Amino acid sequence: MNIWLSLKAAAAKVSVSVDTINRRALEWQDEPVPGRIRFKRLKLGEDTRQERRYFEPDVEALLK
Repeated sequence: MNIWLSLKAAAAKVSVSVDTINRRALEWQDEPVPGRIRFKRLKLGEDTRQERRYFEPDVEALLK
């Protein structure tokens, strides 16, 4: 199961600033890139704008 995190949740998970997550962000591609966090733009509801969601395994890889 893939887990997608909000910007704040991704930053909190690895104890870094949201700026750090943004600097490492990379639009989704099939292959991971070391040191980068892939994201997708997801529409969360009928009347909401798209928001970035960050791929949790990439976020966790920053800890290693």
